Amino acid sequence: MKQNAHFNPKSSSWIISLVVMIAISAAVVFGSEAIYGSANKKFTEPVEVAFTVTSTQEIDIAGTDASDYQVTSVEEAYDAAGTLVAYVVKCTTVGYNAESPIELAVTISADGTLVCGVDVLSQKETEYLGEKIATDAFKGQFTGRYLPVVMAGDTAKGSPIDAVSKATISSKAVVDGVNRVQEFVLANYAKSANE
Repeated sequence: MKQNAHFNPKSSSWIISLVVMIAISAAVVFGSEAIYGSANKKFTEPVEVAFTVTSTQEIDIAGTDASDYQVTSVEEAYDAAGTLVAYVVKCTTVGYNAESPIELAVTISADGTLVCGVDVLSQKETEYLGEKIATDAFKGQFTGRYLPVVMAGDTAKGSPIDAVSKATISSKAVVDGVNRVQEFVLANYAKSANE
């Protein structure tokens, strides 16, 4: 009579194989999280902005491609010692209300890597929902964040920003506007970032 291969619970080789597979799986999971964490560490938590703006000076943007970035004006921002520390860039971005763009003032470090502040100058987003992009709770998320910024839950590399509940389009418009400001500053002013 022919014997079929069968599972022998007394054999210890299957236990060893199982332990090895679990150990390898755990190493892969924890190793990939450690690699991801070290690569994205600067994006996880906001940092303190290490300077205070004491004066600004508007600069001429006529020779730039400002309209490509929806930038309307730029000011150089100086600290008490007279050192250029940031740019205050005003721009527009389209949210839920496409007929009335959102106007932003984004303060970005002189090297174009850090958001120092965001202010919503005007908006006509939906009442009680989209208009919350102008609250300190939403705008405050940007301060001290390395660029680019991304919507929380997005798999792209960047500092996560939580959307206003039920106002994702308005929230994403602000995120997009801030990222366009960075692209504009890097393309036109932030020499240390380009060199």
